[in-house]
Amino acid sequence: MLAVAIVLFQNQSALALTLLLAIALVTLALWHDRYDRWSFFVVAVFGTCAEVFFVHYGVWHYENPTVLGIPVWFPVAFGTSALIGERLIRTATRTGAGS
Repeated sequence: MLAVAIVLFQNQSALALTLLLAIALVTLALWHDRYDRWSFFVVAVFGTCAEVFFVHYGVWHYENPTVLGIPVWFPVAFGTSALIGERLIRTATRTGAGS
């Protein structure tokens, strides 16, 4: 759902931000322990800082930048992706998948 919202609404920053915030809030409502919130925050902040750095130095660029060369919805998308990824890893390692 996250990827679909980004692809469909990447050029409509306010709508994309609204949808991604809704997805993030639902995700955090499902998974909201201290580690989940910390993962979301750390990756959203540090991932965004790295992205701003790369864009500033011309490594790549975005079609519709809104703040510091990146889309305004980027930190929320990054944080939500991290939360989903770390939950997948925690689930896979807890159940012994692949053993």
